Amino acid sequence: MSKELMRMSSDEAREEIKSRWDKLIEDLQRERDEIRVRLNLARKEADAELDKLDARIEDFKARSKDARGVADSALDDIEAAAKKLWEEIRAGFDRVRKTYTDKE
Repeated sequence: MSKELMRMSSDEAREEIKSRWDKLIEDLQRERDEIRVRLNLARKEADAELDKLDARIEDFKARSKDARGVADSALDDIEAAAKKLWEEIRAGFDRVRKTYTDKE
């Protein structure tokens, strides 16, 4: 018990201890709420990134279908573009993973 509490009457000391506990609880609840807000924002950011990546995947699928009908001379260019798009999508997945692993 602190020296300050020892100088108080028992009722005052009880009130002081109750006040300190209430403040600790409020601080913990506020911190919990802040974490929830940050996680929610991170989740929304990850969802937005995944939505963008879904569009890129659909683009990738469409391009791969188109590539099947293209002459062999153009296939190298299409393959290089498809590989680059694939790498960008993979990097996007890594960014999404990082948003939720950094928040833990």
